[in-house]
Amino acid sequence: MKLVTKDGAWEERSFEPAAGEGKGGGRAPAGAGHPREVEPASDAGAAKAKARQQVYRRLREAGAARFPFPIEGRIPNFKGAERAAARLRELDVYRRARALKVNPDTPQLPVRAMALADGKTVYMPTPRLRGAFLRIRPEDVPRGEERRAAQLGRAAEYGRFVTLDEMTPEAAPIDLVVAGAVAVTRDGARAGKGEGYADYEYALLRELGHPELPVVTTVHPLQIVERLPVAPHDLSVDIIVTPDEVIFTRTPYPKPRGIHWEAVTPEDLEAMPVLQELRALQWERMQVPDVLAPGLGAVFVGLNPGRASATAGHHFAGPNNLFWRLLHEAGFVPRVLRPEEDGLLPRWGLGVTNVVPRATRGEADLTWDELRAGGAALREKVARFRPRLVILLGKQVYRAYAGLARTAPVEWGLQPRQTVPGVAEFAAPNPSGRSTVPYAERLRLLREARAWLAGGAGGGR
Repeated sequence: MKLVTKDGAWEERSFEPAAGEGKGGGRAPAGAGHPREVEPASDAGAAKAKARQQVYRRLREAGAARFPFPIEGRIPNFKGAERAAARLRELDVYRRARALKVNPDTPQLPVRAMALADGKTVYMPTPRLRGAFLRIRPEDVPRGEERRAAQLGRAAEYGRFVTLDEMTPEAAPIDLVVAGAVAVTRDGARAGKGEGYADYEYALLRELGHPELPVVTTVHPLQIVERLPVAPHDLSVDIIVTPDEVIFTRTPYPKPRGIHWEAVTPEDLEAMPVLQELRALQWERMQVPDVLAPGLGAVFVGLNPGRASATAGHHFAGPNNLFWRLLHEAGFVPRVLRPEEDGLLPRWGLGVTNVVPRATRGEADLTWDELRAGGAALREKVARFRPRLVILLGKQVYRAYAGLARTAPVEWGLQPRQTVPGVAEFAAPNPSGRSTVPYAERLRLLREARAWLAGGAGGGR
């Protein structure tokens, strides 16, 4: 069985069985190589929920479910999980693996115990990704205690929690991913509990530099359903192992290549601190999403994200940045917002963006060519969203937006020109705590901008 990759995707022959493998003749059905259309999110969620209920009902009615109960809301444990693990042991993709990432659910306990007994290192994510990964090395498990060491409640006695720095391909040569499933199809579509943790775990490994890894699941035959919708972030399965057969899915569905940060909510970051750790580790690759909408009263423009903002995924997140305090005291918002609340700004007719999306330690790390290119993109953005006023936080920010020379003189306040016709522009100091402009002066200028918007002194429209 050769693992052959092409342009980042597994070819159909990637998981053809070697001689003697695939007992039961499991194969993807005819036409499985043709991807289905992706269903709308609401329809897809409903379809997956229906498939889960169908599987839970089947397992209960057949008496095939095992402790823990109730099985609803879980990766269901099933009778024959040990036989499925034994069948997995026969596959070359398992035999060659030095280390496995295995989900912590009960039906995969036999796989974890087997891997330790076979001299393989097991990486087990903490439930719901609340913490780091737990690494259990076979040399740390006395012979005969593999099953105890593989139990979720006992594993920490034998293993060690590792940081993301210790999960890189060089430090953690993972060769195989074993994922739990509630429902699967013969062409590799998968539905978990519905919380997306397996998808995140795989995407996290890709973010850390791991190549596309083969994915196996062990399930009861009653967990195989005819159809499941597939979303771009869903983790597909290459091999399905049941107590009775091995199915090489030749899945047409691509696996996550990384985390779709734009879809990660503040609640996700709070619930899964490992994502915050990843952002901190890779902050220079991170971008902070714009907060924009058509027809806002004012859009604030910063230079580019700093390390703290890139790590947090929110604007002006540095501990010494005064933006949110100034915004409140100038009268733009009714209270001091937290950086993670930047998405609320449109409620008050406000938006925020940057000239350059690339995160750096400071302004000195940006080139003037980057600023000019960012200024051109910013002008297009302003022309598209058309706020009443654009507030440019810093003289270099203003020069880039207005297309001026690098050393052109700039005065603070409302500008006499409109770089984008119909959109007024206002230059104000950078809100950084390192700015040499006194706080009182910065506050006065933002209050002047707020008065202009309100139609008072300053000539609001």
